[in-house]
Amino acid sequence: MSEFIITVLDPDTSLAEKAARRLQTFLKKEGVSARVQEATCYLEISRQGFEGKTPIISVNDIHYQCKNLDSYLLAKFATWLSQNLDSHVTKKRYNQRVSPNIF
Repeated sequence: MSEFIITVLDPDTSLAEKAARRLQTFLKKEGVSARVQEATCYLEISRQGFEGKTPIISVNDIHYQCKNLDSYLLAKFATWLSQNLDSHVTKKRYNQRVSPNIF
């Protein structure tokens, strides 16, 4: 299986960096191979249409809007992703903007 590309989008640089590191750790514990990065630039967030909608966790260009980036939510997201890998591997959904607040 190929590695996932996961992006944490939030304009708060410190928060996004910490969340990306924590998410990487949680994913590794779940056995999910992923490259986790952060996007904190207002222009990049706005260009993607997420101004005022952050934080967002993007998995292979499928976007999930989150209520926050606390450790509990990140652990829950990592567990959920590990149980739903097929939906991210077998389907590449283009033009999907933001999924509902599921986390």
